[in-house]
Amino acid sequence: MTGLWFCQDAGRGFPLVMLHGLGASSFSWRKTIGPLSRSYRVLAPDLPGHGRTPPEATPDFHLETLTLELLHLLDRRNIHRAVLFGNSLGGSLALLLGQDRPERFPALVLLAPAVAVSRLPCFFYPLRLPLVGAALAALLGPWTVKVALRRAYYRQELITPEVIAGYAPTFHTLANRLALRCLICRLAPLPFPQLEALLNRLTQPICLIWGNEDRILPVSQALWLKDRLPRVELHLLPGVGHAPQEEAPDLVNEIIIAFLTRTLKN
Repeated sequence: MTGLWFCQDAGRGFPLVMLHGLGASSFSWRKTIGPLSRSYRVLAPDLPGHGRTPPEATPDFHLETLTLELLHLLDRRNIHRAVLFGNSLGGSLALLLGQDRPERFPALVLLAPAVAVSRLPCFFYPLRLPLVGAALAALLGPWTVKVALRRAYYRQELITPEVIAGYAPTFHTLANRLALRCLICRLAPLPFPQLEALLNRLTQPICLIWGNEDRILPVSQALWLKDRLPRVELHLLPGVGHAPQEEAPDLVNEIIIAFLTRTLKN
């Protein structure tokens, strides 16, 4: 079903695969794709039920299924090795893929990854309610984007009509909104020992980028992660929220390019 996936594909060189967060789309990488595609091949898919990928692009919304579908997507495009990028939920997927296929993904770039896998913005929690969740999902719409961005962005002046319009397709159809609820309901916390074991197995170089003003995943999680990843470099960005690649793109791109230059040279 990966033939249904929408995926931006730009540039030539060693592949970089960019995974977006919950309720977002590949639009979140719009300030990253151009600069990095000058030296690398950049792929940025929309997850099922997000952006331009329909919900039926996956048989279910378990994270394990999504990781398998992502592997199939890369196989179809003859991508056998790549650096994985992930923001928020995309970071969860990158962590799962990285520990499962370290030879295929020799480095990771994680921007405020949802380490606990189930950590959600507070406004998404009511969608998990068994009786009213589906009704609430039906009420979502493009207006949801502005509410979500106010929580995600520290720099509120960046919430422009163009940005709201860029994220709106995820919420346009009822099928997408119900798929989003389905994904939210599938998220479950990893037991602490299992989570620590997963992190300890990640022996690849990891570039961890976090906004000091993140109100969705607080910066304390970055420090917790740093102590548990064997080969990590941490970059804390002042005056930045949950979407570093959107709020401080020049600095983030500079950090990433330096990391890739060092890492892929070895």
